Amino acid sequence: MRFNRHLNQPIPDKADVRALTPNPATVQLIDRLEDAGCETVFDRFAAQQPQCPSGLRGTCCRMCQWGPCRISGKAPRGVCGRDMNQVVMATIVRQLAAGMSAHARHAHEVVLALRATAEGTATIMLKGREHALDLADRFHIDTDGLGDDGVVRAVAQALLDDIGRMTADPMNTLEAFAPSDRRKVWEELDILPRSAAYESMESLHMTTLGACSDWTALAGQELRSALAYCYGALYTSSLATEVLYGVPTPRLTEVNYGVLKPGHVNVLLHGHSPVMVEKVIEKVRSPEIEALAREAGAEGIVLGGMCCTGDELLARYGIPTVTNIMGQELALGTGAVDAVIVDMQCVIPGLKIVADCFGTEIITTSISNRIPGATHIPFNPERPETLDADAERVARTAVAAFGARDRSKIEIPERVTTAMGGFGYEAILGAFGGASVLADAVRDGRIRGVATVVGCNTPKVAYESAHVGIARRLIEAGVLVTTTGCASHALLNAGLCDPAAAELAPPGLRELLEEAGVPPVLAVGGCVDNVRSLRLFIAIAGELDRPLAELPYLFVGAEPGNEKTVGQGATFLVHGISVLSGFPAQIPVAVPRIGPDGELLDGRNDITEFFAGDGLLSLVGAKIYTETDPACAAQTGLMHLHRKRQALGWG
Repeated sequence: MRFNRHLNQPIPDKADVRALTPNPATVQLIDRLEDAGCETVFDRFAAQQPQCPSGLRGTCCRMCQWGPCRISGKAPRGVCGRDMNQVVMATIVRQLAAGMSAHARHAHEVVLALRATAEGTATIMLKGREHALDLADRFHIDTDGLGDDGVVRAVAQALLDDIGRMTADPMNTLEAFAPSDRRKVWEELDILPRSAAYESMESLHMTTLGACSDWTALAGQELRSALAYCYGALYTSSLATEVLYGVPTPRLTEVNYGVLKPGHVNVLLHGHSPVMVEKVIEKVRSPEIEALAREAGAEGIVLGGMCCTGDELLARYGIPTVTNIMGQELALGTGAVDAVIVDMQCVIPGLKIVADCFGTEIITTSISNRIPGATHIPFNPERPETLDADAERVARTAVAAFGARDRSKIEIPERVTTAMGGFGYEAILGAFGGASVLADAVRDGRIRGVATVVGCNTPKVAYESAHVGIARRLIEAGVLVTTTGCASHALLNAGLCDPAAAELAPPGLRELLEEAGVPPVLAVGGCVDNVRSLRLFIAIAGELDRPLAELPYLFVGAEPGNEKTVGQGATFLVHGISVLSGFPAQIPVAVPRIGPDGELLDGRNDITEFFAGDGLLSLVGAKIYTETDPACAAQTGLMHLHRKRQALGWG
């Protein structure tokens, strides 16, 4: 590994990935693509080394056209006069706004589909109607005379308001789901948000040239935006999806690259929004499309998932997942994938490069996403009447790709992994017998803490090694783990979501898991479904009659990559749950050094003190820990959980 002094951590190269990644299939596919002369994310990362030190430290300002400006000892202020604190905090706020916009766009599509279903313009069978009734009650909607479809329309409008409200009225989801003690904290800090759209607008406004120059005010906007992110993007999309397609239930399946089959039409479903994907699955499983596959010479059709679409399909139907954002090129390297159906977000341009090497058809289905050379059959949520016909075209295009490809290049790793997914909030409580059972186990130490291991991948960490390494050590110490997003693919493929993995846990936790028949890592869905883990944390805290900030909880973002991960971590921070990050974000790292008089200087600065010191801790009761080595990171997290238990007198 090459040590990067600007990050104060080692950076892996391709050889390190081969040595450290926990999935043997990954190594096989990296070698396969290298032999085929196809570049991947690992090659492009190596070509970018060394990366810009100013960019790594977050001290490069590109927020106007007077710059870019590099903040340094030589030039401590940019052209406009911004100093390091202002530049770094403004960059973080903008990243959070970008991530919130992505998840809010996802939520917008799902909520519009929900409304169209209630109005009869979208041909979607509503599977969670009883969930709509529960939400109507939580939102204090007067349902008299509305009828079933009227109730669903009213719920959809309430969710839509939280995405785009421009007035200072309370957010419906926040009022319905946030703990009362947290709301009091947020009121005192004056960080209650209006909506995802408004706070995105205000974040970009405050960070433009000549707007806000008080970095502490920008920090307040970050916390406000984190709440808008949580309740105006994550909750809205997750809840609307549950009304549309039902609440997931646990089921066993097989995952990993080996689920692909030679002689079959192999179709991967990739992205985030479930609307087009659900309809495509319906069409693919129809007698007409199955007959079309047989006519092309295929033995059958295999569906597999990637990224958050894969997580959601696993949760609802047991459809096997294959891999995450950094493995999408590797999946095509099997030579077995006939088509990848993609919608919005996390579909990297490199996917098309590898697709061209192996003749894979890429079909884009989102109006927000175009890839040069791909087949574009977009779903427009404001024209839902075309959904059926468009999904039929997508399914036929995917099956037709089978006969057009050279199948002599197929080399599928044999590795498959047993996994259990589908742990929605209700399913977790049902499996263990209710929140009170979990609360008792946390109090008496059978569960030493509850952690959620989530987030993207980054080439700055040996692929998936941190996710798997940290999760294993947490389990071995008696911590119950939930997971979402790209991290969940790593844990699913590593076997940690197999009920048999309960044997890794110490006796107290192991007995609980075996009695419930569940694994030590509970896969709860896509990244928007982090709210399911948050709801679990809140429910246990309610049974214990303790504030969230006092309890042995932890958010682990071991391999942060996408801008969306900023808001995910901030969501839990603002609720009083500390964050363990796998590597420092674009913040100047506190690197110890020797001063001019030989004294040891700790290298701290205002921004690191705010996030990792007493600043944020004094405001919301939580902070950020950063550790790149999985073993050390796990130990850091365990010490945090232990201290929480000690403070409660739980030992």
